[in-house]
Amino acid sequence: MHQDPLLASIGGMLRRFKRAEAWLRSAGLPVFLARVPVWLLCLQYCLMMRGKTVRISRVAGRITQWLETITELSQHENARTELLDMDGGMRNDLESTKRTLRLLRELCVDVGGMFDSIGVASRLLDSMQESFLDVVDDASITATTLQRALEMHDMRALVLLREMHEAECQGGLEEANAASVPPEAAPSRDVGKIATNSLGVAAKA
Repeated sequence: MHQDPLLASIGGMLRRFKRAEAWLRSAGLPVFLARVPVWLLCLQYCLMMRGKTVRISRVAGRITQWLETITELSQHENARTELLDMDGGMRNDLESTKRTLRLLRELCVDVGGMFDSIGVASRLLDSMQESFLDVVDDASITATTLQRALEMHDMRALVLLREMHEAECQGGLEEANAASVPPEAAPSRDVGKIATNSLGVAAKA
């Protein structure tokens, strides 16, 4: 299985720093000084995690806004046929985002395990990882909720559009039937004249 480049890089540095720590301790340097390179790497990783947490929070915020928009549209009769995702493009984008979030989550857990494996115990690291995982999990849940909301919105819109189409066809059929019925024939003036002439003839007789 192909290893993530970031994970491989951090793992390689941790191994080198651990060897350097062992050498410095064997040279008589105090433990807290010998471990400085490892702590610096941990601090750099925490800063990187904080930046990623902020960016993912922004992505989660945009997903939440879309969810609120879809929910609002579904509640208004006149807007139920708007913002359709018939080709599934938006849902596919959300699924891709979820895959990326899952990979980042696994990476975070793996890096945390690597620091644990060399005996690094840091409250800052634990706090950063917990915040990152919470944001990733919330974003994934919101993305899944939006996918379902889009699917339900599309289904309701299709039903509504089908009903509107059938109503239009029915109305057009009724108009066509009404136009095909001939108007009621009015009495002919010639018939009236013939009747008058006949009466006149009868009177003379």
